[in-house]
Amino acid sequence: MDTHVLHRFLGLFIGLSLFISACKKDNPDTNQGNSTQTPTDDRVALTNDSIFLYAKEIYYWNQNLPTYDVFNPRQYTSNADKLKNYEANLLSIAQYSTSKYDILTVNNTDYTKFSYIEDVSGNSGVTAGVRNLTNSVNLTGQGNDVGIYDIAAYGSDTDFKVFIRAVYPGSPAARSGLTRGASITKIDGETIGDDWDRDYSYISRLLGDPFSIRLEGQKLGGSSYSISLSKQTYNSSPVYKDTVLTINNKNIGYVAYARFSDEENSFDVLDNIFSDFATKNVEDLVIDLRYNGGGYVATAEHLANLIAPSGTTGVMFVEYYNQLMQEGKATILKNQRVRNSNGEIIGTDTYASYSYKPEATGNTVNFKKAGNLSNVKNIVFLVTNNTASASELLINSLRGLSSLNIKLVGTTTYGKPVGFFPVRLESVYDLYLPSFSSKNAKGEGDYYNGFKPGTDIPGKEMLDNLGQDLDSFSEYDFGDPKELYLAEALNQLGVTVSTTSSGPLMNIRSKQSNNTAQNLMKNKRSSKEFKGMIETRVR
Repeated sequence: MDTHVLHRFLGLFIGLSLFISACKKDNPDTNQGNSTQTPTDDRVALTNDSIFLYAKEIYYWNQNLPTYDVFNPRQYTSNADKLKNYEANLLSIAQYSTSKYDILTVNNTDYTKFSYIEDVSGNSGVTAGVRNLTNSVNLTGQGNDVGIYDIAAYGSDTDFKVFIRAVYPGSPAARSGLTRGASITKIDGETIGDDWDRDYSYISRLLGDPFSIRLEGQKLGGSSYSISLSKQTYNSSPVYKDTVLTINNKNIGYVAYARFSDEENSFDVLDNIFSDFATKNVEDLVIDLRYNGGGYVATAEHLANLIAPSGTTGVMFVEYYNQLMQEGKATILKNQRVRNSNGEIIGTDTYASYSYKPEATGNTVNFKKAGNLSNVKNIVFLVTNNTASASELLINSLRGLSSLNIKLVGTTTYGKPVGFFPVRLESVYDLYLPSFSSKNAKGEGDYYNGFKPGTDIPGKEMLDNLGQDLDSFSEYDFGDPKELYLAEALNQLGVTVSTTSSGPLMNIRSKQSNNTAQNLMKNKRSSKEFKGMIETRVR
Protein backbone atom coordinates (compact mmCIF):
# COMPACT_ATOMS: atom_id res chain seq x y z
CA MET A 1 0.00 0.00 0.00
CA ASP A 2 1.17 3.50 -0.77
CA THR A 3 2.76 4.98 2.37
CA HIS A 4 0.95 8.30 1.89
CA VAL A 5 -2.40 6.52 1.61
CA LEU A 6 -1.60 4.37 4.66
CA HIS A 7 -0.81 7.45 6.75
CA ARG A 8 -4.06 9.08 5.64
CA PHE A 9 -5.97 5.90 6.56
CA LEU A 10 -4.35 5.65 9.99
CA GLY A 11 -5.02 9.32 10.64
CA LEU A 12 -8.68 8.89 9.72
CA PHE A 13 -8.94 5.77 11.91
CA ILE A 14 -7.37 7.48 14.94
CA GLY A 15 -9.55 10.57 14.47
CA LEU A 16 -12.68 8.43 14.21
CA SER A 17 -11.68 6.51 17.35
CA LEU A 18 -11.20 9.73 19.29
CA PHE A 19 -14.58 11.03 18.06
CA ILE A 20 -16.35 7.85 19.18
CA SER A 21 -14.57 7.99 22.54
CA ALA A 22 -15.64 11.61 23.03
CA CYS A 23 -19.22 10.76 22.11
CA LYS A 24 -19.26 8.03 24.73
CA LYS A 25 -18.10 10.52 27.37
CA ASP A 26 -20.75 13.07 26.35
CA ASN A 27 -23.50 10.45 26.27
CA PRO A 28 -22.80 8.02 29.14
CA ASP A 29 -24.45 4.63 29.01
CA THR A 30 -27.59 5.01 31.12
CA ASN A 31 -27.56 1.25 31.79
CA GLN A 32 -24.13 1.39 33.41
CA GLY A 33 -24.46 -0.01 36.93
CA ASN A 34 -28.02 -1.08 36.15
CA SER A 35 -27.85 -4.86 35.76
CA THR A 36 -30.48 -5.76 38.37
CA GLN A 37 -33.42 -3.82 36.92
CA THR A 38 -35.32 -6.75 35.46
CA PRO A 39 -38.81 -6.83 33.90
CA THR A 40 -41.62 -7.05 36.45
CA ASP A 41 -45.34 -6.46 36.74
CA ASP A 42 -44.98 -5.45 40.42
CA ARG A 43 -46.46 -1.93 40.49
CA VAL A 44 -44.65 -0.91 43.70
CA ALA A 45 -41.30 -2.05 42.28
CA LEU A 46 -41.91 -0.13 39.06
CA THR A 47 -42.86 3.06 40.87
CA ASN A 48 -39.83 2.77 43.14
CA ASP A 49 -37.74 2.41 39.98
CA SER A 50 -39.32 5.54 38.52
CA ILE A 51 -38.67 7.59 41.66
CA PHE A 52 -34.97 6.71 41.58
CA LEU A 53 -34.54 7.08 37.81
CA TYR A 54 -36.18 10.52 37.82
CA ALA A 55 -33.91 11.50 40.71
CA LYS A 56 -30.86 10.37 38.71
CA GLU A 57 -31.70 12.97 36.07
CA ILE A 58 -33.60 15.86 37.70
CA TYR A 59 -32.69 15.81 41.43
CA TYR A 60 -30.67 18.93 42.25
CA TRP A 61 -27.94 16.78 43.81
CA ASN A 62 -28.18 13.99 41.21
CA GLN A 63 -24.40 13.82 40.82
CA ASN A 64 -24.18 12.38 44.36
CA LEU A 65 -26.50 9.45 43.72
CA PRO A 66 -25.03 5.95 43.29
CA THR A 67 -25.91 3.52 40.50
CA TYR A 68 -29.22 1.70 40.36
CA ASP A 69 -27.57 -1.55 41.48
CA VAL A 70 -25.98 0.06 44.54
CA PHE A 71 -29.11 1.99 45.54
CA ASN A 72 -31.56 -0.88 44.85
CA PRO A 73 -34.84 1.10 44.79
CA ARG A 74 -36.93 -2.09 44.83
CA GLN A 75 -35.97 -2.78 48.45
CA TYR A 76 -38.71 -0.40 49.66
CA THR A 77 -41.68 -2.79 49.63
CA SER A 78 -42.20 -3.87 53.25
CA ASN A 79 -45.02 -1.49 54.15
CA ALA A 80 -48.62 -2.35 53.28
CA ASP A 81 -49.13 1.35 52.53
CA LYS A 82 -47.64 2.02 49.09
CA LEU A 83 -47.09 5.69 49.86
CA LYS A 84 -44.98 4.79 52.90
CA ASN A 85 -42.73 2.68 50.69
CA TYR A 86 -42.23 5.55 48.27
CA GLU A 87 -41.53 7.97 51.13
CA ALA A 88 -38.87 5.57 52.43
CA ASN A 89 -37.31 5.54 48.97
CA LEU A 90 -37.30 9.36 48.90
CA LEU A 91 -35.74 9.51 52.36
CA SER A 92 -32.87 7.32 51.18
CA ILE A 93 -32.38 9.52 48.12
CA ALA A 94 -32.34 12.60 50.36
CA GLN A 95 -29.45 11.14 52.36
CA TYR A 96 -27.27 11.78 49.28
CA SER A 97 -28.07 15.50 49.08
CA THR A 98 -25.04 17.75 49.59
CA SER A 99 -24.53 18.40 53.32
CA LYS A 100 -27.79 16.44 53.75
CA TYR A 101 -29.70 19.62 52.97
CA ASP A 102 -32.75 17.50 52.10
CA ILE A 103 -32.87 15.92 55.57
CA LEU A 104 -34.82 17.30 58.53
CA THR A 105 -34.20 15.62 61.90
CA VAL A 106 -36.91 15.88 64.55
CA ASN A 107 -36.62 14.05 67.87
CA ASN A 108 -33.78 11.91 66.44
CA THR A 109 -35.91 10.84 63.47
CA ASP A 110 -35.07 11.79 59.90
CA TYR A 111 -37.61 13.16 57.43
CA THR A 112 -37.22 14.63 53.95
CA LYS A 113 -37.01 18.40 54.20
CA PHE A 114 -37.74 19.15 50.54
CA SER A 115 -38.61 15.98 48.59
CA TYR A 116 -42.25 15.05 48.68
CA ILE A 117 -44.77 12.63 47.17
CA GLU A 118 -48.54 12.81 47.46
CA ASP A 119 -51.52 10.78 46.38
CA VAL A 120 -53.67 13.01 44.16
CA SER A 121 -56.16 10.33 43.14
CA GLY A 122 -58.71 11.46 45.73
CA ASN A 123 -58.27 15.11 44.80
CA SER A 124 -59.28 14.90 41.12
CA GLY A 125 -55.62 15.09 40.12
CA VAL A 126 -55.11 18.57 41.57
CA THR A 127 -51.43 19.17 42.23
CA ALA A 128 -50.28 20.11 45.74
CA GLY A 129 -53.61 19.01 47.07
CA VAL A 130 -54.75 18.05 50.52
CA ARG A 131 -52.84 14.84 51.13
CA ASN A 132 -55.38 12.03 51.46
CA LEU A 133 -58.02 14.74 51.99
CA THR A 134 -56.78 15.38 55.52
CA ASN A 135 -56.76 18.66 57.39
CA SER A 136 -55.31 21.73 55.67
CA VAL A 137 -56.07 23.90 52.64
CA ASN A 138 -54.56 23.07 49.26
CA LEU A 139 -53.04 25.38 46.66
CA THR A 140 -56.32 25.86 44.82
CA GLY A 141 -57.95 27.09 48.05
CA GLN A 142 -59.90 23.93 48.81
CA GLY A 143 -60.06 23.02 52.49
CA ASN A 144 -61.25 19.86 54.20
CA ASP A 145 -61.23 20.08 57.99
CA VAL A 146 -62.83 22.00 60.87
CA GLY A 147 -60.66 25.00 60.00
CA ILE A 148 -58.30 25.60 62.93
CA TYR A 149 -54.74 25.82 61.63
CA ASP A 150 -52.99 25.69 65.01
CA ILE A 151 -53.23 26.61 68.67
CA ALA A 152 -50.81 28.10 71.20
CA ALA A 153 -50.58 28.34 74.98
CA TYR A 154 -48.84 30.21 77.74
CA GLY A 155 -48.49 29.60 81.47
CA SER A 156 -47.25 26.70 83.56
CA ASP A 157 -48.07 22.98 83.43
CA THR A 158 -50.71 23.47 86.10
CA ASP A 159 -52.05 26.86 85.05
CA PHE A 160 -52.09 27.66 81.34
CA LYS A 161 -54.34 29.22 78.73
CA VAL A 162 -54.93 27.98 75.19
CA PHE A 163 -55.53 30.29 72.24
CA ILE A 164 -56.28 29.80 68.57
CA ARG A 165 -53.30 30.81 66.43
CA ALA A 166 -55.07 30.97 63.06
CA VAL A 167 -58.40 30.03 61.45
CA TYR A 168 -58.73 29.21 57.75
CA PRO A 169 -61.09 31.71 56.05
CA GLY A 170 -64.35 30.13 54.91
CA SER A 171 -63.97 27.11 57.21
CA PRO A 172 -66.53 25.83 59.72
CA ALA A 173 -64.53 27.50 62.51
CA ALA A 174 -64.48 30.83 60.66
CA ARG A 175 -68.20 30.66 59.93
CA SER A 176 -68.77 30.11 63.66
CA GLY A 177 -67.02 33.39 64.41
CA LEU A 178 -63.72 31.99 65.72
CA THR A 179 -60.57 33.98 64.98
CA ARG A 180 -56.95 34.14 65.99
CA GLY A 181 -56.85 35.08 69.68
CA ALA A 182 -60.02 33.28 70.76
CA SER A 183 -59.40 31.21 73.88
CA ILE A 184 -60.32 27.55 74.36
CA THR A 185 -61.34 26.45 77.85
CA LYS A 186 -63.15 23.18 77.07
CA ILE A 187 -62.69 20.48 74.44
CA ASP A 188 -65.47 17.92 74.06
CA GLY A 189 -66.84 18.94 77.44
CA GLU A 190 -63.52 18.55 79.30
CA THR A 191 -62.07 21.63 81.02
CA ILE A 192 -58.45 22.26 80.07
CA GLY A 193 -55.80 24.50 81.61
CA ASP A 194 -54.70 22.98 84.92
CA ASP A 195 -53.02 19.65 84.06
CA TRP A 196 -50.87 19.59 80.93
CA ASP A 197 -50.29 15.83 80.68
CA ARG A 198 -53.98 15.06 81.14
CA ASP A 199 -55.25 17.90 78.96
CA TYR A 200 -52.95 17.17 76.04
CA SER A 201 -55.00 14.10 75.13
CA TYR A 202 -57.91 16.47 74.44
CA ILE A 203 -55.72 19.10 72.78
CA SER A 204 -54.30 16.45 70.45
CA ARG A 205 -57.79 15.74 69.12
CA LEU A 206 -57.94 19.30 67.85
CA LEU A 207 -54.38 19.20 66.49
CA GLY A 208 -55.21 16.03 64.59
CA ASP A 209 -57.99 15.71 62.07
CA PRO A 210 -61.25 15.46 64.02
CA PHE A 211 -64.42 14.56 62.16
CA SER A 212 -66.26 16.61 64.76
CA ILE A 213 -65.30 18.40 67.95
CA ARG A 214 -66.96 20.65 70.53
CA LEU A 215 -65.17 23.75 71.79
CA GLU A 216 -65.93 26.29 74.51
CA GLY A 217 -64.14 29.49 75.43
CA GLN A 218 -64.14 33.22 74.80
CA LYS A 219 -64.05 35.15 71.57
CA LEU A 220 -61.84 38.21 71.19
CA GLY A 221 -64.57 40.61 72.23
CA GLY A 222 -64.99 38.76 75.53
CA SER A 223 -68.23 36.95 74.70
CA SER A 224 -68.45 33.26 75.57
CA TYR A 225 -68.97 30.63 72.90
CA SER A 226 -69.94 26.97 72.86
CA ILE A 227 -69.89 25.43 69.38
CA SER A 228 -69.70 22.08 67.65
CA LEU A 229 -67.52 21.90 64.54
CA SER A 230 -67.73 19.21 61.88
CA LYS A 231 -65.18 18.48 59.17
CA GLN A 232 -66.32 19.85 55.81
CA THR A 233 -64.93 20.80 52.42
CA TYR A 234 -64.90 24.53 51.73
CA ASN A 235 -63.28 27.21 49.62
CA SER A 236 -60.77 29.39 51.44
CA SER A 237 -59.22 32.76 50.69
CA PRO A 238 -55.41 32.78 50.95
CA VAL A 239 -55.56 35.94 53.06
CA TYR A 240 -56.21 35.77 56.80
CA LYS A 241 -56.49 39.53 57.19
CA ASP A 242 -55.64 42.79 55.43
CA THR A 243 -55.92 46.34 56.69
CA VAL A 244 -54.37 49.79 56.51
CA LEU A 245 -53.07 51.10 59.83
CA THR A 246 -52.90 54.88 60.16
CA ILE A 247 -50.52 55.72 63.01
CA ASN A 248 -48.53 58.94 63.52
CA ASN A 249 -49.59 60.18 60.08
CA LYS A 250 -48.24 57.00 58.46
CA ASN A 251 -50.36 54.71 56.33
CA ILE A 252 -49.04 51.18 56.75
CA GLY A 253 -50.46 48.33 54.70
CA TYR A 254 -50.77 44.98 56.44
CA VAL A 255 -51.63 41.61 54.91
CA ALA A 256 -51.46 38.15 56.49
CA TYR A 257 -50.98 35.76 53.59
CA ALA A 258 -51.57 32.05 54.16
CA ARG A 259 -50.19 30.41 51.00
CA PHE A 260 -49.00 31.16 47.47
CA SER A 261 -52.03 29.48 45.93
CA ASP A 262 -52.76 29.31 42.23
CA GLU A 263 -53.69 32.26 40.03
CA GLU A 264 -57.43 31.71 40.33
CA ASN A 265 -57.33 31.66 44.13
CA SER A 266 -54.74 34.38 44.77
CA PHE A 267 -54.33 36.95 42.00
CA ASP A 268 -57.65 38.83 42.23
CA VAL A 269 -57.53 38.87 46.04
CA LEU A 270 -54.00 40.30 46.08
CA ASP A 271 -54.77 42.76 43.28
CA ASN A 272 -57.73 44.17 45.22
CA ILE A 273 -55.74 44.49 48.44
CA PHE A 274 -52.87 46.33 46.78
CA SER A 275 -55.27 48.55 44.86
CA ASP A 276 -56.72 49.60 48.22
CA PHE A 277 -53.19 50.19 49.54
CA ALA A 278 -52.51 52.45 46.54
CA THR A 279 -55.75 54.41 47.05
CA LYS A 280 -54.75 55.02 50.68
CA ASN A 281 -51.21 56.14 49.78
CA VAL A 282 -49.44 53.31 51.59
CA GLU A 283 -45.64 53.61 51.56
CA ASP A 284 -44.71 51.04 54.21
CA LEU A 285 -45.80 47.40 54.28
CA VAL A 286 -46.01 44.60 56.83
CA ILE A 287 -46.31 41.25 55.05
CA ASP A 288 -47.25 38.51 57.50
CA LEU A 289 -45.88 35.17 56.27
CA ARG A 290 -45.71 33.41 59.63
CA TYR A 291 -47.71 30.38 58.52
CA ASN A 292 -46.97 30.51 54.79
CA GLY A 293 -45.13 27.38 53.65
CA GLY A 294 -44.96 28.47 50.02
CA GLY A 295 -46.72 27.41 46.85
CA TYR A 296 -46.47 28.54 43.24
CA VAL A 297 -43.45 30.45 41.94
CA ALA A 298 -45.69 32.38 39.54
CA THR A 299 -47.76 33.69 42.47
CA ALA A 300 -44.64 34.82 44.34
CA GLU A 301 -43.55 36.59 41.14
CA HIS A 302 -46.93 38.34 40.89
CA LEU A 303 -46.84 39.51 44.51
CA ALA A 304 -43.28 40.80 44.07
CA ASN A 305 -44.45 42.83 41.06
CA LEU A 306 -47.35 44.28 43.08
CA ILE A 307 -44.92 45.37 45.80
CA ALA A 308 -42.05 46.67 43.66
CA PRO A 309 -41.82 50.46 43.21
CA SER A 310 -42.78 51.94 39.85
CA GLY A 311 -40.07 51.72 37.24
CA THR A 312 -38.48 48.61 38.74
CA THR A 313 -36.83 46.50 36.06
CA GLY A 314 -34.07 43.93 35.84
CA VAL A 315 -33.64 40.51 37.41
CA MET A 316 -36.06 39.33 40.07
CA PHE A 317 -34.52 35.86 40.44
CA VAL A 318 -32.70 33.20 38.45
CA GLU A 319 -33.36 29.46 38.63
CA TYR A 320 -30.36 27.10 38.48
CA TYR A 321 -30.84 23.44 37.52
CA ASN A 322 -28.36 20.57 37.66
CA GLN A 323 -25.77 20.17 34.90
CA LEU A 324 -27.56 17.28 33.17
CA MET A 325 -30.74 19.35 32.83
CA GLN A 326 -28.82 22.42 31.66
CA GLU A 327 -27.24 20.29 28.93
CA GLY A 328 -30.67 19.06 27.80
CA LYS A 329 -29.84 15.45 28.68
CA ALA A 330 -32.62 14.76 31.19
CA THR A 331 -34.42 12.71 28.55
CA ILE A 332 -36.67 11.02 31.09
CA LEU A 333 -38.71 14.26 31.12
CA LYS A 334 -40.10 13.33 27.72
CA ASN A 335 -42.51 11.15 29.70
CA GLN A 336 -43.95 14.12 31.60
CA ARG A 337 -46.58 16.37 30.01
CA VAL A 338 -46.84 19.89 31.39
CA ARG A 339 -49.84 20.35 33.71
CA ASN A 340 -51.52 23.32 35.33
CA SER A 341 -52.42 23.56 39.04
CA ASN A 342 -55.60 21.56 38.40
CA GLY A 343 -53.55 18.67 37.09
CA GLU A 344 -54.78 19.26 33.55
CA ILE A 345 -52.40 18.68 30.64
CA ILE A 346 -51.56 21.91 28.79
CA GLY A 347 -50.90 21.66 25.08
CA THR A 348 -48.42 19.13 23.72
CA ASP A 349 -45.23 20.16 25.54
CA THR A 350 -43.38 17.85 27.88
CA TYR A 351 -40.96 19.07 30.53
CA ALA A 352 -38.20 18.03 28.12
CA SER A 353 -39.42 20.74 25.72
CA TYR A 354 -37.86 23.50 27.83
CA SER A 355 -34.33 24.79 28.21
CA TYR A 356 -32.96 24.63 31.74
CA LYS A 357 -30.00 26.93 31.19
CA PRO A 358 -30.02 29.86 33.68
CA GLU A 359 -30.27 32.44 30.92
CA ALA A 360 -33.21 30.74 29.18
CA THR A 361 -36.70 32.21 29.09
CA GLY A 362 -38.54 31.30 32.28
CA ASN A 363 -35.36 30.61 34.24
CA THR A 364 -34.28 34.23 34.47
CA VAL A 365 -37.34 36.12 35.72
CA ASN A 366 -37.40 39.91 35.46
CA PHE A 367 -39.48 42.46 37.33
CA LYS A 368 -42.57 43.70 35.50
CA LYS A 369 -44.48 46.15 37.68
CA ALA A 370 -48.12 45.28 38.37
CA GLY A 371 -50.84 47.36 40.05
CA ASN A 372 -50.89 50.99 41.17
CA LEU A 373 -48.96 50.85 44.45
CA SER A 374 -45.92 52.80 43.34
CA ASN A 375 -43.96 54.26 46.24
CA VAL A 376 -43.21 51.46 48.70
CA LYS A 377 -40.01 52.19 50.60
CA ASN A 378 -39.99 49.96 53.69
CA ILE A 379 -41.18 46.37 54.12
CA VAL A 380 -41.22 44.28 57.27
CA PHE A 381 -41.88 40.58 56.86
CA LEU A 382 -43.25 38.62 59.83
CA VAL A 383 -41.68 35.16 59.76
CA THR A 384 -41.34 31.88 61.69
CA ASN A 385 -39.97 28.40 61.03
CA ASN A 386 -43.18 27.81 59.07
CA THR A 387 -42.18 30.53 56.59
CA ALA A 388 -40.77 28.55 53.69
CA SER A 389 -39.97 28.21 50.04
CA ALA A 390 -42.00 30.64 47.89
CA SER A 391 -42.22 32.93 50.95
CA GLU A 392 -38.43 32.94 51.20
CA LEU A 393 -38.20 33.41 47.42
CA LEU A 394 -40.31 36.59 47.74
CA ILE A 395 -38.15 37.94 50.56
CA ASN A 396 -34.91 37.11 48.77
CA SER A 397 -36.08 38.59 45.47
CA LEU A 398 -37.11 41.90 47.04
CA ARG A 399 -33.94 42.23 49.10
CA GLY A 400 -32.12 42.22 45.76
CA LEU A 401 -33.58 45.70 45.11
CA SER A 402 -31.48 48.56 46.47
CA SER A 403 -34.59 50.81 46.40
CA LEU A 404 -36.26 48.84 49.20
CA ASN A 405 -35.48 48.63 52.90
CA ILE A 406 -36.26 45.04 53.94
CA LYS A 407 -36.49 43.85 57.54
CA LEU A 408 -37.62 40.64 59.27
CA VAL A 409 -39.42 40.24 62.58
CA GLY A 410 -39.87 36.78 64.07
CA THR A 411 -37.81 33.61 64.19
CA THR A 412 -35.54 31.88 61.68
CA THR A 413 -37.34 30.79 58.53
CA TYR A 414 -37.49 27.18 57.27
CA GLY A 415 -34.60 27.39 54.81
CA LYS A 416 -35.76 26.11 51.41
CA PRO A 417 -33.97 27.82 48.50
CA VAL A 418 -34.86 24.97 46.13
CA GLY A 419 -37.99 24.26 44.13
CA PHE A 420 -39.58 21.60 41.97
CA PHE A 421 -42.26 20.74 39.46
CA PRO A 422 -44.72 17.84 39.73
CA VAL A 423 -43.85 14.48 38.17
CA ARG A 424 -47.00 12.38 37.71
CA LEU A 425 -46.56 8.65 38.44
CA GLU A 426 -49.17 5.92 37.82
CA SER A 427 -51.73 8.69 37.25
CA VAL A 428 -52.01 8.52 41.04
CA TYR A 429 -49.00 10.22 42.62
CA ASP A 430 -47.27 13.58 42.21
CA LEU A 431 -43.56 13.35 42.91
CA TYR A 432 -41.69 16.52 43.90
CA LEU A 433 -37.89 16.31 43.68
CA PRO A 434 -35.96 19.53 44.38
CA SER A 435 -34.65 20.40 40.93
CA PHE A 436 -33.51 24.03 41.04
CA SER A 437 -32.14 26.66 43.38
CA SER A 438 -32.80 30.37 43.02
CA LYS A 439 -30.74 33.52 43.50
CA ASN A 440 -31.68 37.19 43.40
CA ALA A 441 -30.22 40.03 41.33
CA LYS A 442 -27.29 40.32 43.75
CA GLY A 443 -26.51 36.61 43.50
CA GLU A 444 -27.83 35.94 47.01
CA GLY A 445 -29.30 32.50 47.68
CA ASP A 446 -28.41 29.13 49.24
CA TYR A 447 -30.23 30.02 52.46
CA TYR A 448 -30.48 26.39 53.58
CA ASN A 449 -30.36 27.45 57.23
CA GLY A 450 -33.16 29.96 56.73
CA PHE A 451 -33.15 33.72 57.30
CA LYS A 452 -32.47 34.72 60.90
CA PRO A 453 -34.04 38.12 61.74
CA GLY A 454 -31.47 40.63 62.90
CA THR A 455 -28.57 38.51 61.66
CA ASP A 456 -29.02 37.41 58.04
CA ILE A 457 -31.43 40.26 57.34
CA PRO A 458 -31.92 43.36 59.58
CA GLY A 459 -34.79 43.25 62.06
CA LYS A 460 -35.64 41.63 65.38
CA GLU A 461 -35.68 38.03 66.57
CA MET A 462 -38.82 37.39 68.62
CA LEU A 463 -37.83 35.06 71.45
CA ASP A 464 -38.53 35.24 75.18
CA ASN A 465 -35.85 34.82 77.83
CA LEU A 466 -36.20 31.02 77.59
CA GLY A 467 -35.62 31.07 73.85
CA GLN A 468 -39.27 30.36 72.98
CA ASP A 469 -41.09 31.95 70.07
CA LEU A 470 -43.20 34.92 71.13
CA ASP A 471 -45.73 33.96 68.46
CA SER A 472 -47.06 31.49 71.06
CA PHE A 473 -48.65 34.53 72.69
CA SER A 474 -51.73 34.78 70.47
CA GLU A 475 -54.27 36.83 72.41
CA TYR A 476 -54.75 39.32 69.57
CA ASP A 477 -56.04 38.92 66.03
CA PHE A 478 -54.06 39.41 62.84
CA GLY A 479 -53.63 43.11 62.14
CA ASP A 480 -54.03 44.25 65.76
CA PRO A 481 -51.15 46.65 66.62
CA LYS A 482 -51.03 45.19 70.15
CA GLU A 483 -50.07 41.75 68.82
CA LEU A 484 -46.39 41.25 69.67
CA TYR A 485 -45.02 40.52 66.19
CA LEU A 486 -46.94 43.34 64.54
CA ALA A 487 -46.08 45.75 67.35
CA GLU A 488 -42.37 45.07 66.78
CA ALA A 489 -42.81 45.45 63.02
CA LEU A 490 -44.35 48.88 63.62
CA ASN A 491 -41.45 49.71 65.91
CA GLN A 492 -39.07 48.80 63.06
CA LEU A 493 -41.02 51.30 60.94
CA GLY A 494 -40.61 54.03 63.55
CA VAL A 495 -44.01 53.64 65.22
CA THR A 496 -44.14 52.74 68.93
CA VAL A 497 -47.06 50.70 70.25
CA SER A 498 -47.46 49.54 73.87
CA THR A 499 -47.94 45.82 74.46
CA THR A 500 -48.55 43.55 77.42
CA SER A 501 -47.70 39.93 78.11
CA SER A 502 -49.75 37.75 80.44
CA GLY A 503 -47.04 35.33 81.50
CA PRO A 504 -44.39 32.83 80.47
CA LEU A 505 -44.94 31.15 77.14
CA MET A 506 -45.50 27.49 76.45
CA ASN A 507 -45.18 26.11 72.94
CA ILE A 508 -47.83 23.45 72.17
CA ARG A 509 -45.82 22.02 69.29
CA SER A 510 -42.53 21.50 71.13
CA LYS A 511 -43.74 20.83 74.66
CA GLN A 512 -42.49 17.43 75.84
CA SER A 513 -44.66 14.93 77.64
CA ASN A 514 -44.40 11.51 79.19
CA ASN A 515 -46.84 10.17 76.59
CA THR A 516 -44.99 9.12 73.41
CA ALA A 517 -48.16 9.41 71.32
CA GLN A 518 -48.21 13.16 71.90
CA ASN A 519 -44.80 13.58 70.27
CA LEU A 520 -45.94 11.40 67.41
CA MET A 521 -49.00 13.58 66.97
CA LYS A 522 -46.74 16.62 66.66
CA ASN A 523 -44.66 14.97 63.95
CA LYS A 524 -47.77 13.71 62.17
CA ARG A 525 -49.33 17.16 62.16
CA SER A 526 -46.25 18.96 60.89
CA SER A 527 -45.78 16.47 58.04
CA LYS A 528 -49.16 17.49 56.61
CA GLU A 529 -48.20 21.14 56.21
CA PHE A 530 -47.12 21.66 52.59
CA LYS A 531 -43.79 23.45 52.24
CA GLY A 532 -42.77 23.94 48.65
CA MET A 533 -41.95 26.14 45.68
CA ILE A 534 -43.66 24.81 42.57
CA GLU A 535 -42.51 25.80 39.09
CA THR A 536 -45.23 24.95 36.57
CA ARG A 537 -43.25 26.34 33.59
CA VAL A 538 -46.47 28.20 32.69
CA ARG A 539 -46.35 32.02 32.63
